[in-house]
Amino acid sequence: MSKAAKSVPFVGLRELVTIKGIRSGLLFVLAEDAPFADVVKDLKQKLTGSHQHLLSGATVNVYIECGVRNLSREEQDMVREVFATHENLVLDGFDGPPPNREMNEKASYVFKGTLRSGQLIEHDGDVIIVGDVNPGAQIIASGDIFIMGHLRGFAHAGARGDVHAVVAAAYFEPLQVRIAEVVRRSPETYDRPAEMEFAYLEGEQMAVEKMAVFTYHRQRRNGSRAVI
Repeated sequence: MSKAAKSVPFVGLRELVTIKGIRSGLLFVLAEDAPFADVVKDLKQKLTGSHQHLLSGATVNVYIECGVRNLSREEQDMVREVFATHENLVLDGFDGPPPNREMNEKASYVFKGTLRSGQLIEHDGDVIIVGDVNPGAQIIASGDIFIMGHLRGFAHAGARGDVHAVVAAAYFEPLQVRIAEVVRRSPETYDRPAEMEFAYLEGEQMAVEKMAVFTYHRQRRNGSRAVI
């Protein structure tokens, strides 16, 4: 019988910095009622320790959300100094996500661990897997799918018809990828080492590119949306 990993709140020690995936990059939510020095310490720990693999790779825009906390110029400079050690993370502001563009953004679901054969994650929004997806495991998301490990199972992004959704993995070796209604089945064996890649739709065809061009692809996609 299939086991399901559903979108349930994480219960545990309080995190002073929460990282959320959004369409235009990453949103860092800072605890508004904790000592700022502790918040900065937690931010440094995530960037250099627990989330280092998640936050390395292609260039991505970063936005800071502080709630009711008003950061002084000195505090903003402290945050900038932390991000300055990560050239791929481009800090775009302290006022949360860009206006309008994220109005309908749904919360991302983050799963930490290995998704094994027979397990299913189904979520209305983006899905982030900090671990591997084994053959026989399935991910179905209405938004994007990001896997910070091996993708060897089944991944369906844009499940509600979003043709702009992507499937990305640190080691891209899926059995099957589906975006909206377009399906691509992978060969039984790969003739090259698995590497950081993402799948997206180019018209009615699915394409796979290296993560190095992901930011360019996202900017081009957002630009085309703005025209529409």
